[in-house]
Amino acid sequence: MKMQSFRLCLVVVLLAMVPLSALCQDYTSSNKKAIKEFEKGQTALYQGKTSAAVKCFEEAVKLDPSFCEANIILAEWYMDAGNKPLAKQYYYAVVNSNAEFFTPAWLQLGDIELAEGNNEKAHSHYQTFLRLDKEHQDRHAAAQHGLQCAEFRLQALAHPVPFNPQNLGAAVNTPNDEYLPALTADGETLIFTRRFPRKATTTANTKEEEDFYQSRYGDQGWQTATRMSEPVNSNDNEGAQCISRDGRIMIFTACGRNDGLGRCDLYICQRHGDRWTKPRNMGPAINSGAWESQPSLSMDGKTLYFVSDRKGSYGGTDIWMSTLKEGVWSNPKNLGPAINTAGNESSPFIHYDNQTLYFASTGHVGMGGSDLFLARKQADGAWGVPENLGYPINTFGDESSLIVNAEGNMAYFSSDQYGGMGKQDLYCFELPQAARPQEVVYKETSDTLTTLAVGESITLDNIFFETGKWVLVESSKVELDRVAELLQQHGNLHIEVGGHTDNVGNDADNQRLSQQRAKTVYDYLVQRGVAAARLSYKGYGESRPVADNGTEEGRAANRRTTFTITQK
Repeated sequence: MKMQSFRLCLVVVLLAMVPLSALCQDYTSSNKKAIKEFEKGQTALYQGKTSAAVKCFEEAVKLDPSFCEANIILAEWYMDAGNKPLAKQYYYAVVNSNAEFFTPAWLQLGDIELAEGNNEKAHSHYQTFLRLDKEHQDRHAAAQHGLQCAEFRLQALAHPVPFNPQNLGAAVNTPNDEYLPALTADGETLIFTRRFPRKATTTANTKEEEDFYQSRYGDQGWQTATRMSEPVNSNDNEGAQCISRDGRIMIFTACGRNDGLGRCDLYICQRHGDRWTKPRNMGPAINSGAWESQPSLSMDGKTLYFVSDRKGSYGGTDIWMSTLKEGVWSNPKNLGPAINTAGNESSPFIHYDNQTLYFASTGHVGMGGSDLFLARKQADGAWGVPENLGYPINTFGDESSLIVNAEGNMAYFSSDQYGGMGKQDLYCFELPQAARPQEVVYKETSDTLTTLAVGESITLDNIFFETGKWVLVESSKVELDRVAELLQQHGNLHIEVGGHTDNVGNDADNQRLSQQRAKTVYDYLVQRGVAAARLSYKGYGESRPVADNGTEEGRAANRRTTFTITQK
């Protein structure tokens, strides 16, 4: 029992709300026996004999059910103890005896009824409080918020949105918990967190382990998920991840590590071929001494959204953002009061259109608990008013961690509400039209060449070579086939293939390597039927970096293949 909180609450009630009873014994009851029990309860309370005090107050209301002072104390006692049904009983006894004697009772009843889903009663109680109360202006904002929530619920329940969640099946879900999904822009790779009992042979001090698993989409749907290999997974817990559009960069949350700066930090790793680099703490530009988690990376990889309770937050947890410039992440900025509230904001997901942000919030008007919202970026770069995704996507429980595919028509989320294979399973559903972002087709070479001007360049993110060589990795041919298709569709288009390296090694070797890699791409496109007269190639070595070569991420960004429009 939270004794200090209870005593303070009672003192506030007795001295601030019912001063006459404390000073003059001018009670709302004229029943002498009830008054005697009430005063015995007061004495016991100030002696620290709380159990005896409660029994006295209960006896007082048995003797006189309309005894407001005793009902108030019992209502506050049970509210403080978390027993809302009993608290409601005593609050109703107060307002039924005298509607204006203790106006905060109407506010408390509104909150209780709202939590129980009794929206019409809650709406009425909030209105009554706002109409009658003249002394507690500091509580009116909370009452207005509750009133808006009740009104929203009534409308949402009367006009449900289409919602038909489908379990992702046994290839993904197990009797263990699966949650926090991330999806590559092509929709072909799903990464998620799975929690399962930790083996007794490990040295970690937690009973459960959280690791990353991935599944690929094939002709028969999602394939059996496999545990991602080290060094991404470790003996510690990993979770709350995001993955770049091409599946080459992953940012995730890890807590309590030796190189951590706070309770939980964000880490980054990169994929080279089929291997991932050792995760690296993103450093003090992103992480603080507080809690950082739940990252989401923009389509272009230059903006990172995440959740933190660091200094400068509006509430418990807020959504923050950092931008990447020349390989360096900027100091994070709070998304501001349009998004963040005095409640908790969490699980941001910036869609591939870079204009639509999905997130969860307990502070915006909604169904109750944590609801899912979207906000759209306006012409001036500011965020518009968040829109609730509606019922039954949102319920009286907690919803969070929703992601949306590039096309904008399918959402993925985790839930424990639909009788899945485990307590939490992964589901997908068709997103209602009103909640959809702009559609993004992940064939960026096909969608962007038609729009680039002569002299402009684009980086081919999915082109890989064997380390230190100019031999194409097999997976690179998918992207090059798209380029060949594009060039065949646009017969007037001429391009220069450019090869670029980081600064590891000497200038001459890097120049030669970049030249040979550019020629390899050139030769492949010619083999795919593109006229050689429409193509040229050039190696630039390390002369045109786009990021800081002082970091692994920067060097990886500098090792790239580009094509530049030379004629349209």
